[in-house]
Amino acid sequence: MSRLIPSLLVAASGLVAMTGCAPTTSTEQTASAAPVRQCVFQDQIQSFRVRDQALYIRGSGKTVFQLETASYCPDLESAIGIAFLPQRGMTSLCTGDWTQVVPTGAPPITPCRVRVVKRLTEAEVAALPARDRP
Repeated sequence: MSRLIPSLLVAASGLVAMTGCAPTTSTEQTASAAPVRQCVFQDQIQSFRVRDQALYIRGSGKTVFQLETASYCPDLESAIGIAFLPQRGMTSLCTGDWTQVVPTGAPPITPCRVRVVKRLTEAEVAALPARDRP
């Protein structure tokens, strides 16, 4: 039995040595591979348009973001304005974020859960029908 323990230790140290040779990714590679989150500050939203379950918002300048509702939001289509409910102190909306949008001017006002899908390129904005461009 005393011979078994040293051989297990040798085998275990061999496994440790083998895992030490396994390829690893550096922090720089991981950071450069991570997608850049694009954001818009909530107080910079200038206009919006709704089409089915898509909500397009225009931030400052020419930035346009596509948001997607989690379910059908009938109040959103007849809203004359929108407001975002602050989530955990968020002041900006970034791709991948979830928040709630509240339609204004169309009772009853029911908040809708939305996710920021992406920032549209200028070509994608130009490809939107005129009625959908914010």
